[in-house]
Amino acid sequence: MAFFSKRSWRILEAVVALLTFLITLNSSVYSKRLENSGMFDNTLKEALPQTAVADMVEAHFSSPLPAGKTVKKCFIIGFDGARCDGVTVLKDEPLSGIKLVSDRGGLYTAYCGGESFLFDKQKTCTAPGWASILTGVWADKHGVYDNGMVKSNDYPTVLTKLVQDGSAASAAFKCVWGGHITDENATYKDEVVYTRANNINVRWETYSWDDTLQAALLEEAASPNCADIVFCIYERPDSAGHGTGFTVNNPDYVEAVKSCDKDADDIIKAIEARETYAGEDWLFIITSDHGGMSTGHGTRTTDCRATFIASSKPWPV
Repeated sequence: MAFFSKRSWRILEAVVALLTFLITLNSSVYSKRLENSGMFDNTLKEALPQTAVADMVEAHFSSPLPAGKTVKKCFIIGFDGARCDGVTVLKDEPLSGIKLVSDRGGLYTAYCGGESFLFDKQKTCTAPGWASILTGVWADKHGVYDNGMVKSNDYPTVLTKLVQDGSAASAAFKCVWGGHITDENATYKDEVVYTRANNINVRWETYSWDDTLQAALLEEAASPNCADIVFCIYERPDSAGHGTGFTVNNPDYVEAVKSCDKDADDIIKAIEARETYAGEDWLFIITSDHGGMSTGHGTRTTDCRATFIASSKPWPV
């Protein structure tokens, strides 16, 4: 006897068809909102995988130095839990890190959660999102399907990879959430051990909240010894979303996105004030790990799946 009757299969097919229709409808409304903003260089249908960030960084470090430049540098700024349509609230902001970056390169819609919008097992959550951004692969390879899972060392972050192969001299990972570095099942637990055991110059640093993180980032940006690759994550959008809602109709969420964007603008301007800036070839990237819906995330909906990538250099090159 078949495990499912024909009637059961028909019901299952109907449910899948309904879910597909609802997700497609939601995506269409969301896509129109992005299109109406006039801010993005691609449509939601043309969205980049969030894994493209690692490709962008590797392409930057492997490309020839422009005339007059002597060293490659990269700063990746993460807004945890920032929906793709959250960027639209920045359109009229006079001081915007995302606009500063994207005016030089591009602002792209992106997606998290793996290739399959309906059946992929990778959740639209923090740990899987940043792991895919930093390794350039999905959870079926890096092993992080949800929060509380340790990433495989078979797929190192672009920080470790580029320092180890000599493309960069140093890197720094700066964050707030313990789930990245310090918790028992922290995502990068094994990679931290690996870099330290092999004297690979990657610093792994945690801070109490975004304000202390920002102070450390400004200090890093101004330092003559600033790491060649710096990666950081602001927590405010995710915190506001879980607290009162992941939506641009929530003033708390909007303020969280705007304040992170202002901090990013301050970081970039601090870098541009470096005495050595004229001889440095910088790539700036601002991106997010996942979106959200109501006060949560993790599902396959466009609200959770749609993210963004702002790059100071156009992509593809």
